[in-house]
Amino acid sequence: MSSRERIIWQSQPFGRSRPGARLKGWLAYSGSLTARLQAACGGRLRVRVVYEGWQYPRFDEAAALEEWGRLAWVREIFMSCDDEPWVFARTVMPLGSLTGSQRRLRHLGTKPLGSVLFRGSGVRRRALQFARVTAPGAFDLRDAIDYETPLWARRSLLEATGRPLLVSEVFLPALDFGRAYGHGG
Repeated sequence: MSSRERIIWQSQPFGRSRPGARLKGWLAYSGSLTARLQAACGGRLRVRVVYEGWQYPRFDEAAALEEWGRLAWVREIFMSCDDEPWVFARTVMPLGSLTGSQRRLRHLGTKPLGSVLFRGSGVRRRALQFARVTAPGAFDLRDAIDYETPLWARRSLLEATGRPLLVSEVFLPALDFGRAYGHGG
């Protein structure tokens, strides 16, 4: 592991430190986060790819995927509204999950993963896990955004046509939850 903070994922997100009621709704949302962000942003949601390529998953990711010592396709993006990053997402796709129709997931470009995965009915989300990201080094965000307070994150295994993908999402300070809730939240 690099200098990144070790992230402790939990099934119950709301221990001693709790997110506000609005953020709690976003964290617990089980549908397509992409679709919900699109609605909140009035259709102006944009994706900026930070990294795409083969790498070994972090220890916690390999454990969640039950894929040890194998390269995976990793995609890191920012989803932004009006050029303000709202969410940072990291997707880890094992090689075995990128066969057949799922091969296209390596070539999304600026298309959100959720707009492809949730289009059909073959996607199943396993239980959500939650974490507080307390150091700028977690998820390598330190060069991309400036933040002082801990951020909330969630992750889950998605099964697309029976093959697992691990998606982690960090909710960033610029997300205007008031505006977002005014648009169908």
